[in-house]
Amino acid sequence: MSKKTLIAIGAGVLSAFCATAFISQAPGAMMLVYLADLPLFMAGFAFGPQSAAISGAAGFMIAGMLGGGLAAGIFGLLQALPAWLVVRQMLLQRPALLATPDGVGAPDPDKNKVEWFPAGDMVCWLTMLVAAMLLVATVAGLSGDHGSLSVLISDNLDRILQAMAPDWDPAERSRMVDLMVPMFPGAIGISWLIMTIFNAVMAQNLLIKLKKTIRPTPAYVDLQLPQWISWPLVAACALALLGAGEMEYTGRNLAMILSLPLFFLGLAVIHTWARGMASGGRMLLVVFYLVLIISGWATLAVAGIGLVELWSGLRHRMAGPSKIND
Repeated sequence: MSKKTLIAIGAGVLSAFCATAFISQAPGAMMLVYLADLPLFMAGFAFGPQSAAISGAAGFMIAGMLGGGLAAGIFGLLQALPAWLVVRQMLLQRPALLATPDGVGAPDPDKNKVEWFPAGDMVCWLTMLVAAMLLVATVAGLSGDHGSLSVLISDNLDRILQAMAPDWDPAERSRMVDLMVPMFPGAIGISWLIMTIFNAVMAQNLLIKLKKTIRPTPAYVDLQLPQWISWPLVAACALALLGAGEMEYTGRNLAMILSLPLFFLGLAVIHTWARGMASGGRMLLVVFYLVLIISGWATLAVAGIGLVELWSGLRHRMAGPSKIND
């Protein structure tokens, strides 16, 4: 067995232990769950998609041994499959093309120059994967005993809160459930997306320092999104505005999830603007992120900036000398 295979298996085992750490109920175990993707991404970005697949398979088996079939299924769906997909796509490359007047592109004479799969496209496809999961859950909820996904979530949240705080006043617990249910699927989807992207970026950065990565790190401040991502978002917003009952619920949460790529694009616009300033750019970013942490409306504004950038190209008008190394 090769060294790469052994490392991949070890990464899968470590990932499974992290993903099932909550079973032990040990203090801080949930922090390990958030980092469960990291070993998979490190094995994949260092050695390629085959290693990512081996890591995922090893983790799937170990998760099943530790937590049973349900834990294995969750690991496969939320850790192994997304990590393999991201690694496979992000390591795709082709010879670089030069711009031509007809827009077709000609091969670059420098054979060493390559174009890698765009990071923005990967973010969009991951987002669409989560949106598809929500749609499947909605259909399953409508066909189940509860009659809808929102009712299913409400009942389960009530049981979870009751188990966590049995002495909590039922009326107060009910009010908390009512506050959580309307945005719960969207919040869970966004949380999963952010942690997946965070682990992928962290793995790439660690491998760069170790000089073990296959692909150079993308310039995140230059993030580009495909134009098509705006149309699922428009459809979700229309469903939220025009739909009723479960359709409105699904549309609202889909819109939350599908706005995340635009939020990242908006961040790229803010960074471009800040680094083009003659002075004070770094301080501006510090203040901006403080506002972002404490204000939910700021996140909506950033996503709106991302939408404007996608449709009109704000950064082309901000082009100037870089003042900040992002």
